[in-house]
Amino acid sequence: MTSHKPLKSVSHNFGHSFISLMNYIDDDYFLGHLLKQARKTKCNKLTVDILKNIAEPTELLTDQIKSSIEHWNKWFPTLVEGSGSTMDFVSSATMTIEFDLQQTRPYSGNNDYLESPFMCEIVIVDDRKKKYKHKHEGWWFPETKYEKLVLTAPTRNWRVQCLNEALCFVSSFVGADSLVLRNRQLLVAANR
Repeated sequence: MTSHKPLKSVSHNFGHSFISLMNYIDDDYFLGHLLKQARKTKCNKLTVDILKNIAEPTELLTDQIKSSIEHWNKWFPTLVEGSGSTMDFVSSATMTIEFDLQQTRPYSGNNDYLESPFMCEIVIVDDRKKKYKHKHEGWWFPETKYEKLVLTAPTRNWRVQCLNEALCFVSSFVGADSLVLRNRQLLVAANR
C-alpha cells in the first residue's frame, strides 16, 4: 500500500545521492563542476524544479551540469515509487544547491585544491500541501583546473572512472563519512 510517509526519506535520499560520489561526470563530480562554474560566473545558487526538469540560472548550466540534472530528475519517480510512495502524491519537488563563494580553505588532502562550503536542500510538497525537507551541508572543491579540463590519457580516465565506481559501491554499504573522504583523497591521487 502506498503512503505519504516515505516522501520524507525520498527528500533525504535524492539530495544525498545527487551530491554524492555517484554523480561523476567526465572528469569531476557534479559539485566540482558546479562550484567551478559558480566561481567563474559569480552565481552561487542553483535551483532545480525536479518534476519540470528546469534549472536556473542558465549561467551555471554547462553541458555536464545539464546532463547530470536531467539524468537524476528522470530517476526521481523511480526513487519515489521504490520507496513505497507514488508520484500521484507529489505536487512539487525542488532542489537548491548554494555555495558560499566568500569562504574557501585548502583541502586537507592536497593544498592545491580550495574548497567552499555548500548547502543542498530538497523540498517535496505532497498533494495535501505538506512539505518534506532535507538539507545536506558540507565542503567541496573542483578536482580539475580551469585550464586542464580533460585528462590527457584516455586509459587513465577509464581507470579513474572504474576506481570511482568501485569506491562508490563500497561506500554505499558502509555509509561512513570518513570512507567517503578517503575515497575522494584516493581519486585525487589517482587523477595526477
